[in-house]
Amino acid sequence: MGVVVGDALAQALTLIDGLAVIGGGLSHNGPLFLPAAVAEMNGTYRSPDGNTFRRLAQTAFNLEDAAQLDVFLKGAKKEIVVPGTTRKIGYDPMPRIGVGISKLGTSEAVAVGAYAFALRKLDE
Repeated sequence: MGVVVGDALAQALTLIDGLAVIGGGLSHNGPLFLPAAVAEMNGTYRSPDGNTFRRLAQTAFNLEDAAQLDVFLKGAKKEIVVPGTTRKIGYDPMPRIGVGISKLGTSEAVAVGAYAFALRKLDE
């Protein structure tokens, strides 16, 4: 099941740049399949000519795993010089995607979203 979920997420995340949140009935069993799903997302393809390439440009991280969450949050911070100046800025070259499990549940998440939408409309 984890391989299939990872495959579906990887296909969707090639089109969308964002976090993946698993909810609904799947969320209750996240610990059972999430490691396999993230491993599938970080897997590779082999082309017909034998070349191997990453499935996703980004690295997927299991945000439910404390060690992976820590790496995801820290990134790979570097300091670079702005061309033509002596000024330095912070830069994080690590492309990454986080995969987590919904804590709210579908009904509560929809209610929170509707509430936020209503508040924004009232402010207009």
